[in-house]
Amino acid sequence: MQQNIPLAVILTVLASVALAVASVVQHLAVGDTATKRGAKLSGKELLSVVRNPRWLGGLMLTGVGAVLQMTALLLAPVTVVQPIGVLAVPWTILLAARAHRRPISPTIWGAATLTVVGTAAFAWVAISHAAPYPVLNDTWLVVGTLAGFGVAAALALAGARGPLAWRCLAWSAAAAVIYGAESGVVKAIGHYAATRPWLASPTFWFLAASIIAGMVLAGIWIQQGYAAGAAETVVGTLNAAGPVAGVAYGVTVLGEGVNITASAAVMMLCFAAIAAWGVVRLSRFHPGSDDRLDTAPTGQPARSNGMMSPDNTRESERP
Repeated sequence: MQQNIPLAVILTVLASVALAVASVVQHLAVGDTATKRGAKLSGKELLSVVRNPRWLGGLMLTGVGAVLQMTALLLAPVTVVQPIGVLAVPWTILLAARAHRRPISPTIWGAATLTVVGTAAFAWVAISHAAPYPVLNDTWLVVGTLAGFGVAAALALAGARGPLAWRCLAWSAAAAVIYGAESGVVKAIGHYAATRPWLASPTFWFLAASIIAGMVLAGIWIQQGYAAGAAETVVGTLNAAGPVAGVAYGVTVLGEGVNITASAAVMMLCFAAIAAWGVVRLSRFHPGSDDRLDTAPTGQPARSNGMMSPDNTRESERP
């Protein structure tokens, strides 16, 4: 398919809106089921979540966003498409604030600005040095995809067993690595089908199977992230870590980094660090968090995922 970067940008922006709406809706649906703040959802709770009509509606929107983004990936390099999805962060903050009927504080906007600016700058450097077409190497495709799953599995383990305050970030980062890598896999599959005899290729079918497995795993991990934290944290992590993972896959596996200089690489690392710090801030201060974030007696911000109060009582049940 011939490249069309302007159309790819428009499709990615529309996908970011769909993701933002879906994230807030699904987060609220998970809040209807979660029994304890920060706790891992049990198998029974996950089944209850997927039967929730509100969650299913969010799933449909997620599907729409995925189709839009996959189409964009066929029209432009991964290093162009992936970072633009960070626009879902401000959309999600606005929607979450409305859902929780709370104002958006300067601290929240500051965290969102760090995330958006850091990722946008990262994208600008990546776009400025993007290669026109991917280079497909069967060995690198398999090794790179398996490596992505390995990193994601390690993060998911941290989400399941790590400190409570970091579980939402860890679950979300695990899903982000999968989604970021799979954006590269989608690009590889599209180019593979267009340029090679793919029907009898084991590599092609391995990549196709990895997309299905990744969608299932990432979907489960995102719900665990919703149970452990706020929708804004999940979306912020997905859209800050996802582009980094996608660009890493594009550079190391698809050969899209041939034009990246040493100075450009340093700038990308710095901008990625800024975006990551913004996500960490969002995990502490968000529209669904406690009103007394800045005045907690211990000197540390009170943590709440927007579904439970610190005493594990649902906010809707508080007097």
